[in-house]
This record gives sequence, C-alpha cells and structure tokens, in this order.
Amino acid sequence: MLYKRVYEALRDSIAQGTYAVGDKLPTEAELSKQFEVSPITVKRALDLLRTDGMIMRRPRIGTVVTSATPTASAARIAGESDGGPSLIGCVITSFDDTFGNKVIEGILAAAGADTHVVIKRSGGDLAEEDACIRALVDAGVEGLILLPSSSEYIPPAALELVARKFPVVILDRLFDGIPVSAVCSDNLAGGRAATEHLLELGHQTIGFISSTSHVSSSDDRRNGYIHAHAMNHLPLENQAELRTIGSTVPGSSETTEHDIARLVEFVEQHPDITGYVVGEYNIALMLREACDRLGLAVPTDVSIVCFDHPDAFFDTRLFRYTHIRQQQRELGEKGVESVRRQIAAPSEIEKVVLPVELVVGASSAAPRR
Repeated sequence: MLYKRVYEALRDSIAQGTYAVGDKLPTEAELSKQFEVSPITVKRALDLLRTDGMIMRRPRIGTVVTSATPTASAARIAGESDGGPSLIGCVITSFDDTFGNKVIEGILAAAGADTHVVIKRSGGDLAEEDACIRALVDAGVEGLILLPSSSEYIPPAALELVARKFPVVILDRLFDGIPVSAVCSDNLAGGRAATEHLLELGHQTIGFISSTSHVSSSDDRRNGYIHAHAMNHLPLENQAELRTIGSTVPGSSETTEHDIARLVEFVEQHPDITGYVVGEYNIALMLREACDRLGLAVPTDVSIVCFDHPDAFFDTRLFRYTHIRQQQRELGEKGVESVRRQIAAPSEIEKVVLPVELVVGASSAAPRR
C-alpha cells in the first residue's frame, strides 16, 4: 500500500534522526512531490504517525516531530501485526429488518475478532456519502465496502480510491465502465421469477411498481419483468408500470400517504391488472393498503410479489408476502472476502452475483375468473 510506504519511510527518518524531535516535517505538498504520491496518501501516512504519537500539528508552524519512538497502535492500523487487514470501512445508504441488517451481520461475521469494522450511514445524501468515505480513509481503513445510494453517480472519493487501486467493493449495485469489484444479487433472475410465478398462476396482465431511485438493482428487476413477458411471447404495455414511489427512497421528503394516494389512483385506473411485481417490501405494504381502500383483497382480487421480507420469526400473525429472497448475509460476507483478496492482490477485480430464491407466501393466488 502506498500510504504504508510513505508512513514507514517517514517513521524510519524520524527514528534515525533525519527529523529530530522539534523539527518540522516538509509540507504535505512537498511530501507528495517527494514520494510521487497523491496528497490523500500523504495525509493517511501522517495520520498514522500522529496516532503513533510521533508528530503533531501546530497552528501557523506546521507538522512537528514530537517523539522518535512509535507506539504499537499505528503499526496495528497499518496492518503490520499479522499481514492482514485490521480496519475495514463500510458506508451503507440505510438499513432495516427488510434489507441491510443481515448484510451488516454478514460483514461483522466475516470480519471476525481480529478485524475492526467502522460502519457509517449516508442516509441517501450524496455529499454525506462522499464525506463518510473520506473520513474512513483518513481514519486509516485498509479497504472499503460501499453500498451507494445511486448507480448513476459514484462519489468522487470512491472514484479516487478506485483510480489508485485502493481495495473497494460495491454492494448491491453495478457501475458500468468502472473497474471496481462488486457483490450483488441476481436481480434480473429475481424479476423474471416473480413475473413467471404470476403468469403460472394464470395472471394475464401484470403491473410493475418501484421507487424513483436510480439503482441498478431496481433496473435489473424491471428488466427481469420485461424478459419474462418476452420469453412467454406476451405484449408489454408501458402504462402497466408505476416507477414514481418516493417515500421509500432514503433522504426523500415524500410521504407514505402521498404514495398510497398515487397507488390508489393507479390501481383504480388499471382494473385489468390482477398481479403486481413490486420492487420493495415497503412498497408492497402501501400497495396492499391502496387495494384495501378500493375494496380489493390480497390475494383474492390482486396478487403481489415483492423483493425482500423481514423475517419476524416471533410474529406469527404477520401477513407474509410472496417475495424474492436475497442472500443478504452472504452479500456482506462476500464483500469482506473481496476486500481481503484485493489487499493481497490490488489489481484483482471481480464481480460476484449471488442467486435469489422465490418464497411463496399469502399474497399471491390464481386470479378470479
């Protein structure tokens, strides 16, 4: 790792007396030019030296050497203790029982007792996402797991890391044309399986509902819905889609009541649709509420298949939807494994796609005749 090379060189220079206690180190710009590395790499090296207690910043003076003897803490942060990663950063948009909690569970399980994981939540704010990444890098993480809020926009901080082959893994998203490792679910197959389940039950007109979020997972689910129609030689009408649900998007100011009203209007305008493929569990909840307000029962009048579902093991009365189950824990585990492989071989880029499973619940049945 470049920052460790700079850290070690400066540490040795201080220990050997090239920079004595009380001396000023060159500026970050000078060190960047001297070692032919980026300013962010120099900053990470200086942060380790500061953690060592070997330097400190003094206003209007600069970076001053305070000790020629490092402590063990920075060596551990730098990954020298056992040759493996000791600190991994994770930035995730949001998480709950439907999606995210088990991903984090998998990350922590794979990290084990000898690897520290720092988790930050961006809440869907792009600027916050970028700031979280920079904060983790400044803290000395050796690898980054990122579940970004968008597939159309990659944070500049992440792009900088990718450009210098810093270990980065993207979860649940794909960025076309960017050489970065990713671990995601087979959402295309999931969208196809959800649609085919409804077709097999006898539904002839199937709608698709999703959020306004521009992420590859949602796009793949819609593409699976389209492919299922094509494979079964069925016409697909654009008016059978509603992709404007906003309340489930992290950071959105849209209200659930407004979205339910929008769903009521959509269902009322499309009485021919008897089955829906829904991109998220929470949208499925709102769709069922919309149907209830129209006097339509699920699944007697309308069938729903969604993605993801809370386990709620102890809630035996919970209405359980037919849904596509992702291997969420495995997403987290594979993310950690990929980061570790990149630390060992920085040029290794991989795309891991995990299979999904259709779980039949109480929300789908044959349409009324």
